[in-house]
Amino acid sequence: MKEKPAYENYPVSEEEMCKRYKSWMQVLALYVVMAYETGKEVGGEEYVKKMKDKFHDMGQKSAQMWMKRSGSQPEDMADCSGLPKLQDCMDDTFANFWHGYIETTPEAFEKEVYTCPIAGAWSKQPELCEILLGASMCGMMESLNPKFKPKGFSQLLVKGDKTCRFRVEMEK
Repeated sequence: MKEKPAYENYPVSEEEMCKRYKSWMQVLALYVVMAYETGKEVGGEEYVKKMKDKFHDMGQKSAQMWMKRSGSQPEDMADCSGLPKLQDCMDDTFANFWHGYIETTPEAFEKEVYTCPIAGAWSKQPELCEILLGASMCGMMESLNPKFKPKGFSQLLVKGDKTCRFRVEMEK
């Protein structure tokens, strides 16, 4: 196993590091808001389109990594019934919690999460979720199965909704 670099040997407990990481996450979320505001101010809608395109591409490229990380197999992506395993892995990784699903059938997948560690900061620019996360998820779904048709977010915590909902349907 690779030795931990000296800069990761913190002189505080894991619990204390969790608190500090949470603070750092909030700062980074605010930095993203600031960068987005500046980019939009300088580049306008062209900047927003470029961000969507970049995150869509990143989503496509990350599909295989999430498949591996979640233990999913290509045959699991034959229809929407295999998406919960992959999506749960993603949401668990990013500290998004859920009570269940709206729909998990071969024809459609829709999930509702009720927590998000960056919702407070990103509520200052609520379109960030649709631009960054929505585009990334669309790219990923299209890469996993060209017949997956992401419908996007119908609810967003950053817009004041009580949950975030993302839906994918199979092409008919």
